[in-house]
Amino acid sequence: MDEAQDVCELTDEEQHLIRLLRHGPQSVVTVAEALCMSPAQTQNLLQRLDRKVGLVRLFRYDTICYGLAE
Repeated sequence: MDEAQDVCELTDEEQHLIRLLRHGPQSVVTVAEALCMSPAQTQNLLQRLDRKVGLVRLFRYDTICYGLAE
């Protein structure tokens, strides 16, 4: 049972990302700039968060943006 709780714990980066996504859908580039990360690191962070809380992929102006699946 403790192991299941560990899976759902969010890192500081994931919590920051959630705060950003609560303002609206964000692109990988926008998130990378806000978190001072490379786009590749940001993509990994988005994938981890998607597995934990669920994200929605949206297409805006030929760019994929991510939002919370709330």
